[in-house]
Order: sequence, then C-alpha cells, then structure tokens
Amino acid sequence: MCLAALFALAATPAAAAEPQPVQREIIPGSELMTSQERERYRLRLRGAGTPQERERLRAAHVREMEERAQLRGLQVIDYSRLKGAQ
Repeated sequence: MCLAALFALAATPAAAAEPQPVQREIIPGSELMTSQERERYRLRLRGAGTPQERERLRAAHVREMEERAQLRGLQVIDYSRLKGAQ
C-alpha cells in the first residue's frame, strides 16, 4: 500500500468509515404486497412532512392491508402496535 493511501486512511474518522445502520420497520401486510407496492409505501412515508402525517399514512395503510387480508381469509399483524402494548 502506498504511503499516501495510509495517510488518507489514518485521517479518516472511524465514524465515517462505518456506515450507519438504516432504521427499517416491518411493513404491516408486506406479505400481501408486491415489491413495487412496498417501495411506493416507503417513499410515501419518507415524503411525509410531519410525524403526524406519517402516522396518518401508516394507519390508512394498515386499514387497507387489513381489508386485503380479510378478503383472503388472513390477518395482518401490526408489530408497531405490539411493541407499544409491552
């Protein structure tokens, strides 16, 4: 390894060298969705301007997935509700 590369590595802070983990939630009803639907859902949540808007979008999504599941004789597990109940 050349000397310049060693200096560059030494000058790089450890935090910059390690990527931060991405917070991802389990999408309620994801098993009932296509990959395109999951990606659209993620984009809508990212685009929400406030936490309240994000929660409104999420609640509407859960209702939609519960309806879809009911038509198939299934049940949607909303893991965020379970975490809040503990």
